[in-house]
Amino acid sequence: MTTTARENFTCYQLSQSNSYSSFNRCSPEFDKSLCWYNVTYGEIGYRICPFTFCKAIPGCESIAETYRVTKMCHENGTWGTTVYDKCIDILQHHKECIAGFCRQCPENNIREITINVSLILSTVSVAGLLIALVLFNIFDSIQCRRLSIHKNLAIAFIMRFTMYSIWTIANSNNVFRDCSHFNPQHRLELDWLCKMMLWLVIYFQVASVIWMLIEGLYLYSRFTVLAMRSFEPSYKWILLSGWGIPFIAVLTWSIVHAQYSMMNPKSYCWLPYAKGNHLWIIGGTMSFALLANVLLLLLIVIILVQKLRSENAAESAKIWKTIKATLLLVPLLGVSNILLFYEPDQQDGPYMLYSAILQNSQGIFISILYCFLNSEIQNAVKRQINKFSFRCFKRENFGTERTYVPDVSMATRRLGTPMEELSTSKDKNCHVNSLTPSQVSQSILNNVSSNNIEKIDNTSSSDSENTVTKNKITDVY
Repeated sequence: MTTTARENFTCYQLSQSNSYSSFNRCSPEFDKSLCWYNVTYGEIGYRICPFTFCKAIPGCESIAETYRVTKMCHENGTWGTTVYDKCIDILQHHKECIAGFCRQCPENNIREITINVSLILSTVSVAGLLIALVLFNIFDSIQCRRLSIHKNLAIAFIMRFTMYSIWTIANSNNVFRDCSHFNPQHRLELDWLCKMMLWLVIYFQVASVIWMLIEGLYLYSRFTVLAMRSFEPSYKWILLSGWGIPFIAVLTWSIVHAQYSMMNPKSYCWLPYAKGNHLWIIGGTMSFALLANVLLLLLIVIILVQKLRSENAAESAKIWKTIKATLLLVPLLGVSNILLFYEPDQQDGPYMLYSAILQNSQGIFISILYCFLNSEIQNAVKRQINKFSFRCFKRENFGTERTYVPDVSMATRRLGTPMEELSTSKDKNCHVNSLTPSQVSQSILNNVSSNNIEKIDNTSSSDSENTVTKNKITDVY
């Protein structure tokens, strides 16, 4: 109920009440903003201006008490004209002390904190999921059905957090409201854009939950007899379920809610959208998916316990493995969202903050557990790094330098000699100035294997000595 409606209702109650005595007092009167009562004949009534004052700001509380509305109760029991001049002075010179023109009081900063936390966590989640999505796609050796499901889950959460951030920023900056009035007016020309953005926010929210259910079903199938039968559902049906079920649910809700909103002439952009029994079209779909994941989690834990019991391991180790597996699966399957089923009538600060942290940090957990801690991804990244390092090393050390490559028998005889002697050639015209002793040693060890040394027969020492005299400088590219 607005302040004006509350004042009007107060006057109505007083005028209908038999307990209110109007002896020597003017009758209750509502002047379209405030209710005036309990003022004796010949006196002036005072009321605080009908604003929401930000009393946490220094000096604003005294302004609220000083700048007041006045109304004269005449001797004949009639009311004079209401004087709002002081309120106009507040609007002109002390706007910072009141909430209005799309501005909120600083004491309600829990809302600002919640918005900032949501945007920060959403940004981090999107960044982590984008990195994970790139890693999922660049390695051909790890492509499989399970990874394809991971990709769709990552895309659903990326779009969910992106649309949520755009929607939140647009509302925080009053894109859909005209703030030139004290009571902001809706921009009717942007009603279609507002509805489209809200539809996408809800759609990707439902889609992310459905894809978590698909993850749970696929994971459970790997633990059961289906894995032994090599049962693989068609990827086409997986895609159709993951993106089609949310589309049908949100489209049905939007049609019903559009009819519901037409009954309210003041409705704008389907707001408030979280009201009405038809909300269960969306809420029921998400609730079913989350409850199904809770059941799948319990079944998976039971299977893990049975398998651990069959192993020869200490009881404490078995318990720890079960707890660890359960804790890892809770954020991946979205089971923690079950705690949000209870929504208090008055959403206080702690609940709003907890909800923002829980929902907007899911992308962080998914990118870490499904990608960054995945041994397959780690091994693929290591192989790529090693391959790149080898190419760089080869280009740097073997691509443009002249390397002294001795004969195998010569290396066999002189591996134990000092590097100064090893780098000295019998041919006075040969110089190895481009390599340091350590580089020469590395070149020898790379080109001469221990197997080759063992195969050298002692009887061929004379042939080896003849070969030593034919040392050459070779170019290795």
